[in-house]
Amino acid sequence: MNTRVVKTISRTALFVFLLCVLLLFSCFPKRYMDACLHGVSLWATCVLPSTLPFLFVTGLITRLGFVNKLSKWFTPVTEFLFALSGVSGYCLMMSFLSGYPVGAKTLSDLKEQGVISRSEATKMSFICSSSGPLFILGSVGMGMFCSAVVGGILLLSHFAAIVLSGIVFRFYKATPAKGYLPALGRTDNLLYECMYSSVISVLCVGGFIAVFFTLSQILTDWHVLSPLSALISGLGADGDTAKFFAQGLIEMTGGCSHLATNTLPLNVGMCAFLITFGGVSILVQQILFLQKAEVKLGIFFAVKLLQAAVAGLIAFGLTCLLITSQV
Repeated sequence: MNTRVVKTISRTALFVFLLCVLLLFSCFPKRYMDACLHGVSLWATCVLPSTLPFLFVTGLITRLGFVNKLSKWFTPVTEFLFALSGVSGYCLMMSFLSGYPVGAKTLSDLKEQGVISRSEATKMSFICSSSGPLFILGSVGMGMFCSAVVGGILLLSHFAAIVLSGIVFRFYKATPAKGYLPALGRTDNLLYECMYSSVISVLCVGGFIAVFFTLSQILTDWHVLSPLSALISGLGADGDTAKFFAQGLIEMTGGCSHLATNTLPLNVGMCAFLITFGGVSILVQQILFLQKAEVKLGIFFAVKLLQAAVAGLIAFGLTCLLITSQV
């Protein structure tokens, strides 16, 4: 079967799927409008407060030409750990502090300004794609699990998996860019341009969360995710846990919320996997920015899966050690 036929079949299947989604939404508007509203609520309470300020500030830092100065502070560490220039440390810091998709947006801005090359952007995407402490500790740890210990386990396992992957893939060759940020020019519209870009970006994030939260509910209602749930059940999870994990692979926040019914090691490990992988919703958000940076998305996706597996294993082990052993 040639590439053209495969592409035609894929587009037709996508067209039929989207028509089915529209039909279901039209037939059960109350059910799926509530799901969409729940997704918007999650965005407004968990994502917007932590994302918008960071998008605005990082945009200012990039446009004002301060990245080259900041990168000098990180150069010794990033060269030693990741074989990357110091600018990756700045991007990593922004990602760790704020979470998805600030790291990807910052990376995209740096590539657009000519500060990093395409190969550097691909390598940096391995470590500059993370959730943030506000979401992991506050929203998931305290808000969902009602446990600061679980929040700490999730945060440690998440960041450890990302840093370890950066160390493992330090051999990935990245040719440095020769460009630097241009000198600061006119600043009369700088605040407006940064705010406009940040608001548009965060609104797009909210739209993706709402849409994929609704899509996750539709797929669950009509048992489209049942084969995946059955596969996960075969690996040792009970039926509800497998179903919630499968939902989380589409929209991570909702999946974590359902899994947080108890602090079993498997549930905590699955949450760590989902937070690190991000689910389809967060991956699509990041891809919007990573495509602009010409990141090799196949490699990025494979590394995210590896990071998620490592984070899940670390969280599972820490939960057995710190929580289960005390019960």
